[in-house]
Amino acid sequence: MRRLLILGLSVALTGCVATGTKVSQDRLTHFAEGQTLCTDMVAELGPPTQETLRSDKTRQLTYSYSQMQVNPLSFIPVAGAFIRSGSQENTAVLIECDARGVLVTYELQQGQSTTGTGFVSGGRQK
Repeated sequence: MRRLLILGLSVALTGCVATGTKVSQDRLTHFAEGQTLCTDMVAELGPPTQETLRSDKTRQLTYSYSQMQVNPLSFIPVAGAFIRSGSQENTAVLIECDARGVLVTYELQQGQSTTGTGFVSGGRQK
């Protein structure tokens, strides 16, 4: 029984992976363009995934996040080959700061997709 429990937990834990820093839309709404300091945004959101310093002293802060989850049914021997599937969620926030370190604008991108093989995959899209 204990081995079965350990096997079940191992399978459940291997079915999901996430990386980056997720920033939701509601966390961005109180930042005011032309007023909020970018250092204040970093203090609230945490360190960005990537930071770009341009030659004109402007900066772009990028917060990217990706999560992938595999359908647990994919791990069933033999059957998994026919019903393998997973889903993925992506978000990216691009923050533009002027040379004084003040927020110019921000952009939020969100997306999700599903993949599958066998019966789950559907057909080829045209």
